[in-house]
Amino acid sequence: MTNPFSLAGKRALVTGAGSGIGRATALQMAELGAELIVTDIDADTAAETAATIGGSASAHAHDVSKAEDWARVYHATGGALDILVNNAGVMMSKPFGEAPIANLHRQQAINVDSLYLGMQGALPLMRAAVAAGGETASIVNISSVYGMVGGAQFAAYSATKGAVRGLSRAVAFELAKEGIRVNTVLPGPVGTNLGADWDAPTDADGNPIPPEAALAAWSSLIPMGRLGEPRDIAPLVAFLASDAARFITGAEFVADGGYTAA
Repeated sequence: MTNPFSLAGKRALVTGAGSGIGRATALQMAELGAELIVTDIDADTAAETAATIGGSASAHAHDVSKAEDWARVYHATGGALDILVNNAGVMMSKPFGEAPIANLHRQQAINVDSLYLGMQGALPLMRAAVAAGGETASIVNISSVYGMVGGAQFAAYSATKGAVRGLSRAVAFELAKEGIRVNTVLPGPVGTNLGADWDAPTDADGNPIPPEAALAAWSSLIPMGRLGEPRDIAPLVAFLASDAARFITGAEFVADGGYTAA
């Protein structure tokens, strides 16, 4: 009997695969047999991930907010595409009253516009994969629990990650009859380098909070008592990409150590 969790014979593109969840996902999928196309804004880290995977893995510098970059990557890879993981993202933290609108625009471009561009560009490649005999093609979009619940100083980030949820559901509904599935993963706080513009945390008196103390405070909010790790998220993404999830589309999966359980 064929193993439905296997990704053998499938081609997968993972964005933001130079580090964090993207890198862990690419490595997990390669271990399950997929042919990997790894992209990242940082060409060197993408190349490191591809080199770690070895074999036929390819790496591409990729600004996911630019339509021309998506077109270049898709042209370079060519052929059918079975799996797209829209993982690249940015988190910017500012008190709402002080956050310039440019913060929202940048996060919108990277966290939302990129998914729109990537999914549109993937359609002909995924249709080709299904026509060639693939049971389904799979898109997995990475949102965040901050797209479900509020977080102080994360208004713009929360807005964009909420938009990911709505966009994913709408596209899933539209493409279901074509055998192209779209699902969303919502990680809780994970120890990655996602943050690009953070105000240093301070106590009630305005004194800087040491990083280790801030980390401990954040971890204490999670019932499981720790931040997530990329390896906590990657297997879930790989499952949704596999034929084991062939009847799952338009769904959302939270992996947050119980953060949103209350």
